[in-house]
Amino acid sequence: MNARSLMQRWLPSRSHDEALAIESESPATLTLRQGRLVTAFDRLSRTVTQQGKLVARFGAIRHVQVQQEGEHTGALEWWVSLQLAGTSVVKVGRCAEPSSAAQLAARIGSVTGVDVVS
Repeated sequence: MNARSLMQRWLPSRSHDEALAIESESPATLTLRQGRLVTAFDRLSRTVTQQGKLVARFGAIRHVQVQQEGEHTGALEWWVSLQLAGTSVVKVGRCAEPSSAAQLAARIGSVTGVDVVS
């Protein structure tokens, strides 16, 4: 197997078919997935985890942000991220359509109890 094949196999794909989406939802958790990245919002412990590791507590989230990126490359994407207290940002995932990003951000905002900004 050549180096290019290995890189394509292990590096995240930039295709839009791996857009951020709801993987599962229950009264206790909201789980989102983009490719291999899984982000879980646990209502009981009021925590956010990515790949099973704690990345934020609900109380530290200032707002959910939807931001357009890729203007310079021509491949527009809308990123959903969590703006934490201070300058920390947790990227949750990207969408090809602004309406999808806005809907997912609103869902995160309702679970965490914070506002959505764009």
